Amino acid sequence: MSVRVGKPRRIAVMASVLLVAVSGCTEEGGSRGEPSAPPLERYLDLPIAKYSFTPQEIHLISLAERRIATACMRKYGFEYHAEISDSPASYQPGTNRRYGVLNPAVASRYGYHFPDVASSPDTQKLSERENLALNGRPGETTELNGQQVPEGGCLGQAKSELRGKYTYTKGAEVARTIATNSFTESMNSPTVLKATHAWAQCMKEKGFPYGTPLEALGATENSGQEVTKREISVALADIDCKGRTDLVKIWSTEEAKIQNSQIAENEYDLGLLSESHRKILSEARSTAG
Repeated sequence: MSVRVGKPRRIAVMASVLLVAVSGCTEEGGSRGEPSAPPLERYLDLPIAKYSFTPQEIHLISLAERRIATACMRKYGFEYHAEISDSPASYQPGTNRRYGVLNPAVASRYGYHFPDVASSPDTQKLSERENLALNGRPGETTELNGQQVPEGGCLGQAKSELRGKYTYTKGAEVARTIATNSFTESMNSPTVLKATHAWAQCMKEKGFPYGTPLEALGATENSGQEVTKREISVALADIDCKGRTDLVKIWSTEEAKIQNSQIAENEYDLGLLSESHRKILSEARSTAG
């Protein structure tokens, strides 16, 4: 038996691609705000997440930006109706691969492939002139109906008005660096290396000789166009061995300690980042109504 996926989904990716991305408006990819997450996924909630926006906050910002963009589009004679969900996006189980696959229900169907995720609402079909007003023309100054189009179009103006004057780029970069470095440092710590060795021994006993969870995640045989029975077996063994060896708990605990230490060392910049987020959210609440 095999499950065909819509297109090849190469999962041979380094964990750095899947790390927490903390910036002006990005969502923590772990279990933040999801108390019902499966046992291993609860360890994805790391200290640096408090310096990113929650799904609820991202939704509020999107609503505010839609209102600004809609008013801007009317200046050019267009009615713009951005499709935004009525509720914040929720975490899709099995999509955060920071420590490899963790969700047995997802792995039993998709193996190491990503599960199907909820699709975004259909976007409004725009004419060429509407698209120009909405997005502008990169590197060019242009006019519509006798009025100059702002850089980045009405969407660019919305982002600039709401976030531009408050975004603290240095703080966001500090947070991203902590999220990246803490992963690499924790992965090579003695406690995590010991637990990883125990995981590898468990996998070997099950007939799957992979050295690390990321090696299994990125293996060519687990990244084909189709999800195979063997791939599912490997993924389920992977998760079982993580549970038996406490690898994810040990890894997450070690990474959290590293993050807390680095957060303390960068208290000033991260404090300014938090303050910038508060100002953006205050502006968003006022704009969204």
